[in-house]
Amino acid sequence: VIVQFGGQTALNLAADLEERGVKILGTSLENMDRAEDRDKFEQTLMQLEIPQPKGKTATSVSEAVEIANGIGYLVLVRPSYVLGG
Repeated sequence: VIVQFGGQTALNLAADLEERGVKILGTSLENMDRAEDRDKFEQTLMQLEIPQPKGKTATSVSEAVEIANGIGYLVLVRPSYVLGG
């Protein structure tokens, strides 16, 4: 099964499919997790010495506004652990 073309629902089902013996083609579950998890992705970029824009994680609107004020505008806001949506 290739889950990368099925949107977020397919990506969310990938671990259960693999546990049931379905062969997942393409990107491994480990690397999908590394791309979706903001902290793991940031660590990977740092290890590979790939520059990235400043960023932080917020769990509320007020926290997001505070972070944006500190980083400076324009900002990109996106949910955590979402790759296919």
